[in-house]
Amino acid sequence: MPKSYSILTEDIRLLVWDLTESIDELKKQLVLFNERELKNIVSEKRKREFLGVRVAMKKLLGKEVSIEHDSDGKPYLSDNCYQISISHSKNWIAVIAHPTCSIGVDIECPSDKIQKIYTRFLSPGEQKDLSGGRDISQLQLAWSVKEALYKIIGKEAVDFANQLRIFPFETKPSGKIMAQHVPTKKLYQLHFIQNSAYTLAYCVD
Repeated sequence: MPKSYSILTEDIRLLVWDLTESIDELKKQLVLFNERELKNIVSEKRKREFLGVRVAMKKLLGKEVSIEHDSDGKPYLSDNCYQISISHSKNWIAVIAHPTCSIGVDIECPSDKIQKIYTRFLSPGEQKDLSGGRDISQLQLAWSVKEALYKIIGKEAVDFANQLRIFPFETKPSGKIMAQHVPTKKLYQLHFIQNSAYTLAYCVD
């Protein structure tokens, strides 16, 4: 499995990165991070994620940027040069940016636990459409799609089972999935990538 994967177009910039560097190695690549905020993080894993996200964004945009969070915890760049979204799972980090559009990304490493919780984020109709919970890869994709959508829509999509609807799809290495925000009936098209290391979904609105 490659250490990184990227999409760089005129508008969409996406970087997926297998984070193996130490805290000291990451710190050497940065200047614009909040040392006090880093010291307040207890977990070594969270410290690496904090620094890794900032290094990944630097790689993605070709410059170091300052990442802040709004009152809902949504990340944004202090200079507002791009709309951004961030996700991480185990050692993997995903960062995505667009100059003008709202954007959401989610990355998840494989886990059998998804079969224990799928009834919480899929409606009965979706469960019927998506193999009745038997296909783990399909469930993982459904979860990532809804997570990515939530990052765009926010609190009006917090009830995944009732406020977000996924239309039937096939599992394959990459493709597109259609989804709907039920309260507004707005449709969204999401892109996905799935392999042995992770499931990734992203959406540009």
